[in-house]
Amino acid sequence: MRYGPAMAEDARENRFRRAVPCLPVRDCAEAIRFYCEVLGFEKDYDDAILGRDEVLFACVRRDECEITLNQHDQQAATLIVGCEVEDCDRLYLELRERGVKILLAPKDEPWGQRHMAIEDLNGHEIHFSSRARPD
Repeated sequence: MRYGPAMAEDARENRFRRAVPCLPVRDCAEAIRFYCEVLGFEKDYDDAILGRDEVLFACVRRDECEITLNQHDQQAATLIVGCEVEDCDRLYLELRERGVKILLAPKDEPWGQRHMAIEDLNGHEIHFSSRARPD
């Protein structure tokens, strides 16, 4: 299948900077509470910027990691999101103390990262990675 001519040189200079995952949620207000109070994110914005009373969409952020929460479409899918962090082990201790469901405790991976995973209240897997510890 052909998708068109090779990418022009000027198009290659229009670099992609980041992706922002959009997670389907059953209850946006509860998801905001979980991400902010349990996982340490801060709410960046929600439907109030559109003048709406009911919150069905929001964006949460922790440092440079941004995730949107979407109740509008009532999607049934669950997703896997990856976030890079400074210290995977320190985050593991923080989240374990807060009662977060840990799917994978921190471990060194063959590709040079230390990796852990949790499950949020909607069944999404959030994976965190940092540089592997030196031997």
